[in-house]
Amino acid sequence: MSLTSVATALAVVLACSITAGLPGAVASGDTVSARRPLRGIDTVVSAQGKFELGLFSPGGSGRFYLGIWYKNVPVQTVIWVGNRVNPLSGSGVASTELRVSSDGNLELVGLSPSSATPGVLWSSNLSSSSSVSSSPGSNVAVMRDNGNLVLLDGGNSSNVLWQSFDHPTDTLVPEAWLGEDKLTGEYQTLTSWRNAEDPAPGMFTNTVDRNGSSEFFYLWNGSRAYWRSGVWTGRVFANLPEAVNNVLFNQTYVETPAYRRVTSVLYDNATVTRMVLDLTGQTKQFIWVPGSQSWQFFWAAPTVQCDVYALCGAFGVCNQRSQPPCQCPPGFAPAADRDWGLSDWSAGCHRSLPLQCGGNGSTDAFLELPGMKLPDDSLSVAGAQSKAECELACLNNCSCQAYTFSGGGCAVWHDGFRNLQQLFPDAGGGGSSSSSLYLRLSESELQHLRGANNGKNRRRLWLALGIVLACIAALGVAAVAAWILVSRRRRRAEMANQKSSSLAVYSYGDLRSATSNFSERLGGGSFGSVAKADVYSFGMVLFEIISGRRNAEGHGASWDDRDGGDRESTFFPVWAAVRVAEGDTAAVADARLRGDVSEDELERACRVACWCIQDQEAHRPAMAQVVQALEGVVDVDMPPVPRALQHLATLTA
Repeated sequence: MSLTSVATALAVVLACSITAGLPGAVASGDTVSARRPLRGIDTVVSAQGKFELGLFSPGGSGRFYLGIWYKNVPVQTVIWVGNRVNPLSGSGVASTELRVSSDGNLELVGLSPSSATPGVLWSSNLSSSSSVSSSPGSNVAVMRDNGNLVLLDGGNSSNVLWQSFDHPTDTLVPEAWLGEDKLTGEYQTLTSWRNAEDPAPGMFTNTVDRNGSSEFFYLWNGSRAYWRSGVWTGRVFANLPEAVNNVLFNQTYVETPAYRRVTSVLYDNATVTRMVLDLTGQTKQFIWVPGSQSWQFFWAAPTVQCDVYALCGAFGVCNQRSQPPCQCPPGFAPAADRDWGLSDWSAGCHRSLPLQCGGNGSTDAFLELPGMKLPDDSLSVAGAQSKAECELACLNNCSCQAYTFSGGGCAVWHDGFRNLQQLFPDAGGGGSSSSSLYLRLSESELQHLRGANNGKNRRRLWLALGIVLACIAALGVAAVAAWILVSRRRRRAEMANQKSSSLAVYSYGDLRSATSNFSERLGGGSFGSVAKADVYSFGMVLFEIISGRRNAEGHGASWDDRDGGDRESTFFPVWAAVRVAEGDTAAVADARLRGDVSEDELERACRVACWCIQDQEAHRPAMAQVVQALEGVVDVDMPPVPRALQHLATLTA
């Protein structure tokens, strides 16, 4: 879905939901000073109750950090962290203080997990700032409603000495900025958390071009660029043209002698939105929808998660269609299980069994991984002119981990690889750019994998057979039970009818037994022998099914005068047989269908019915032929009008 369409949809959602407003904030002070420090788990709240400053503990880490989060969002959402690399010990939280020191700095004092005595774990560090306070001891920290924590000069409140917007962590909110302070040389960048429970700087960074352009780069490990915004065009960044339709905020890039930065201003101050460089290495924009009490995803860059460089670490495989996206190839396992559970895959994968390579040669072999986007940093082997030669070149070097041979060229990877990605044939041409990677494994590991696969295949086969047999058995039991139930009901109905009639009722089985499977006649009559009568009766019933009326009611009877009308009528099978012979089968169908019937099926059924009521039993089809004719297995010729019925038609004309 394009950003334009998403934006339009979200505009409607916001119009409907934001009017409800956020819950009212609890009144609280918004300042920290030397005379009023913040102790323990106490917090300060911005004037309008939008943001809260205090200590928090992510997940089940047991560590505490100084942070800022949304006051009225039920799911705690942190936008800034002070002591990212120096967490507080959980046992020392009660004695922790956020205060203004005698030199005017805002500082966090408490116990670290490795220290038995309190110390400064974080500070605004004004000594490196160009701002000078006229009265350091009276400086005041204020939590503002835009999410900015500012330290103000105690003697001049308009003089901002330090602010959290100059030191973002992983989140950018409206009115905050990313860029460069030209006066101090500091850069305002976003850096991902290490994992879901650790806000320490992770592997991914979003920063403005250090060479002076307006372009922003996403970096892996501070050096490898994997996405770029393009330069500012005056309205949008070149690689984000759809941003011109942004309905949430107005984004601008500004450059002055003092700074160059990108910032944004909300169109509606009631909107709650944030941009996060998250653990996946993607920048994601979210908005808070009060109606659903949840964060709704807005857009991401890069749009494809596996475009993030080395997301899955060494030997990891990125699969866009799996969740989580990182997997280990066969013969490998996560190098840090707990970190993988916290969405930190940077440690990658390690071998389950070591390679067997040394002075006596190698017994290793290779496992093919098809459909791959190959890793970067390969080395070409010019002397290898075939796949066998390429494999041998890798096998003869103990540091070689994998190889590929395509297009007549051989490439190998030494000491590991990153950025391996699984591609799919239906993913926009991804299959055409895929290649096979031949991964080196020890012989024992390959044997283990083959045995595991064989065992898995056998288990799957037995499971499939078991399911099929169970289904057949269940269907068989159900069919027998249904047959017994229907037979009993039919027999009871026949017995009830027999009590009120002088006619004896016989079942199909009774007649089959009496006629030795319909091979002997019980008697005869003007309509043939009593035994194939079975087919004749079926033809009569079939006419009733087709017409939706009883044959005895006649063609002239209408739906309104069936219960006592005295209109003259013709025996319906007579009239129907003539219509079929004339090719007018549509006239025979039930009028209530209003023509909603398959002409081919109707004509086939009418012809079968006419063949079943022929005068001579030799002219009538067997029941097996009737079934084949109705199923369309055999063709049905045009039947003649039975002579007896034709005679009746002449008499009633």
